[in-house]
Amino acid sequence: MAEDREKCEVALSRYISEVLNGHRDDLLAEFIHPQFRHFTDEAALGLDNDGNDFEGIKDGLREVREKLAPHYSAHVVRWDGDTVYLAWRTTCTHQGHIFDRAPTGKTFTLTYTGRTRYEDGKIIEAQNDWDPQQALSAIDRD
Repeated sequence: MAEDREKCEVALSRYISEVLNGHRDDLLAEFIHPQFRHFTDEAALGLDNDGNDFEGIKDGLREVREKLAPHYSAHVVRWDGDTVYLAWRTTCTHQGHIFDRAPTGKTFTLTYTGRTRYEDGKIIEAQNDWDPQQALSAIDRD
């Protein structure tokens, strides 16, 4: 089990580096299970694109990049079976219409937790628990 966890952690690190931060969406299938589902409530973002299939995921990633220019990092808090609990840190620049707000150019950092479940060495489920008010406070402050 420890060997599987180590492989998953290496894959997660590569996913963050190469896909999320490196914008290598062509590598998505290497890290995401074909039956992937996410359970993160992103309604506050007001995204036009959101999906569980690879094309929907790619569209959502591109939209977030265009509007927030995020840079992601995460570290493992603990494992529970095939699920890893993560502490995320994302630095964003508000450069597109999001949260029902015009771009402000402000840069801010979000911290939040998440859980990721693996099957066959790939991410099959993910849920991040974030507070939209944390971002809105940063965007709205003078």
